[in-house]
Amino acid sequence: MDTSLAAQLESVLRKAAGDGTALTSMTVDYAGEPGDGALEPKGWVERATRSLVFAQGELRRPDGALAASASAVFRRAGD
Repeated sequence: MDTSLAAQLESVLRKAAGDGTALTSMTVDYAGEPGDGALEPKGWVERATRSLVFAQGELRRPDGALAASASAVFRRAGD
């Protein structure tokens, strides 16, 4: 694998948070080795305020098992 699990999760979370946001905090939980095969990324916004976006994300192995999950807080531009 060329990209770390944390970097893959950050990318997924940035897409979920949207343009014009800046990462302020990110926590990653690892569930073991990523194994063989491509990981399935999923990211979503848990909640958003006028100035902050709270996002969650996960990477799953081809068999559906969790490889890693993350939560992050993004600040909207100009705030």
